[in-house]
Amino acid sequence: MSTRVNYVDIAHLYDDRRRDHGPDERLGAYLSERALQPSDARVLDIGCGTGKQLAANLERWRGAPMIGVDRSAGMLRIARARSAAIRWIRADAAALPLPAATIDYATNQFSYPHIQDKRGFVAEVFRVLRRGGRFVLTNIDPWAMEEWVIYKYFPQARPLDERDFLSRAALARLLGDAGFTRIDVSAIDRSEPQRLGAFLASAAQRHSASQLIAISDADYEAGLRRLREDVARSGADATIPSQFVVLTITADKA
Repeated sequence: MSTRVNYVDIAHLYDDRRRDHGPDERLGAYLSERALQPSDARVLDIGCGTGKQLAANLERWRGAPMIGVDRSAGMLRIARARSAAIRWIRADAAALPLPAATIDYATNQFSYPHIQDKRGFVAEVFRVLRRGGRFVLTNIDPWAMEEWVIYKYFPQARPLDERDFLSRAALARLLGDAGFTRIDVSAIDRSEPQRLGAFLASAAQRHSASQLIAISDADYEAGLRRLREDVARSGADATIPSQFVVLTITADKA
């Protein structure tokens, strides 16, 4: 993985209510489509963090074998405390310590930009999936978010995101090259005006977004100063337009 964020240092801060999860609806759709009982479907979350998604899944689909993989020991310490019924593994996403063709459903949520070897990562997902298995990748789409409020106040974050993220076409091509079929790309536009005061409260907690951690200390402090000046000038309730687009790519192993 890259050194974009050291999650060992912020694991205790990362596990807050803003990152709570409900059950994965796409997992439910997959189980229904394949007519699988939860106990017959092995589920893998790569880049599982503190384990909130898998814990929510297990609450909904009791008895389903769940596996979480993350490279951060700090994240996994919290995940293990969250659920002893889930198998937690510390490993790199591009070298999964799992046998081939043993997983039915794999997901990666908001973490692939931290993976340096993206081609190796996708190849590993393909290897561990069974025939008929599904991979679902979810993340933001920086190329559809030029007016994101974070980019407005912390512009140095955007070129770093363009370095670490892949475009929709590049992601689809990467999956196709690995052998995936039925590749579907969809996006949800969650753009809405942001209150300056609320954004300042969030941005002042640097761990609230990896973009804020990835930039230099000087660039982060400069952005905060600009934001505080705007709040002082316009008021905390003033709003600013902000683009936010979530991209989901679904792919199957035939």
